[in-house]
Amino acid sequence: MASDAEVLAMRKALRMASKGRGAAFPNPMVGAVVLDGNGVEVGDGFHRKCGEPHAETVALAAAGDRARGGTMVVTLEPCCHQGRTGPCTEKIIGAGISRVVVAMQDPDPRVHGGGIRALEEAGIDVETGILAERAAELNRFYLHYVRTGRSWVTLKLALSLDGRVAAADGGSRWISCEESRKTVHKKRASVSAVMTGAGTVRRDDPRLTARDLPFPLCEQPARVVVTGSGDLGDPKRFLSAPGRIIIALPRGAGDLPEIIRGRSDLEIWELPKDSRGGVDLRELLARTASRGMGEVLCESGPGLAANLMIEGLVDSVMFFTAPILMGNGGVPAIGDLGVRSMDGAIRLRGVRRRRIGTDQLTEGEIVHGSD
Repeated sequence: MASDAEVLAMRKALRMASKGRGAAFPNPMVGAVVLDGNGVEVGDGFHRKCGEPHAETVALAAAGDRARGGTMVVTLEPCCHQGRTGPCTEKIIGAGISRVVVAMQDPDPRVHGGGIRALEEAGIDVETGILAERAAELNRFYLHYVRTGRSWVTLKLALSLDGRVAAADGGSRWISCEESRKTVHKKRASVSAVMTGAGTVRRDDPRLTARDLPFPLCEQPARVVVTGSGDLGDPKRFLSAPGRIIIALPRGAGDLPEIIRGRSDLEIWELPKDSRGGVDLRELLARTASRGMGEVLCESGPGLAANLMIEGLVDSVMFFTAPILMGNGGVPAIGDLGVRSMDGAIRLRGVRRRRIGTDQLTEGEIVHGSD
């Protein structure tokens, strides 16, 4: 059973791990604390970003010789495979650590259970499951990536009480209140990418940036535009805003407009076509994940939102509902999902509601058929 000192150390390790938010992915966020033989902290560390030393290595370096005979407290099972930085298990064994306290096993098949076995075979006492739920929540996007191979998608909508996201003339500024818009900026600052469709870019010319970046290693989220042809119109605000811009379009889309061909700062991702002839969204999200984008926030029109839903690619929602009505002439929040009976309705779990200014924010996770 973990001691009080070890539980306190795990709490600190989890806080340390969170410092890697926005930079560690596709690696997990990991924190580690080393206690000496008397239970006194002598070193700590966290994994800053992919390719840099792992948390265990940083903590052991800080502890030095004081680690011998001590305890390593770490938020995720130490790796046992040869990656860019070498197996952490070998470094723990070499440092003379006598006990390792682990929050949760690593689901990565290259590691899963193997790290713990390697430590135990070296005569090290290992205890797992300490604050495991908190560790899993911290690395929700990493766990999702290991399981599905793609980025986590959060669909954000600002809508009226009757489910409209724009008036009949296409106008949507502003459905949500100022407080809700501030909340969206905070959310953008916490994600790796913001996704939208070319129609939204042509119509609204949104910046889709974050006002403030709360984490030391954060950058402006990448902005991913899904388009069938590359036609973005002339979005001066969108193109002049800071941050990486990715244009995702199907292979064989033809000649790109000059506004795209003439800019060296835009990334063009040509992807396989789906059954509709558009971008294969599953392939797109596999690529965003492989490029270090753990969570993608979708702020789009009803078409892209519906396509993501139909493909089972939306994982959570943020719906800001304003106390206004638009009637049947307004633009629906989500396009046709093909739901013809209540049995086919898409359902949420873990639903949370709170007041944001004059709006109500509803959040929850989508229940997928495989869940």
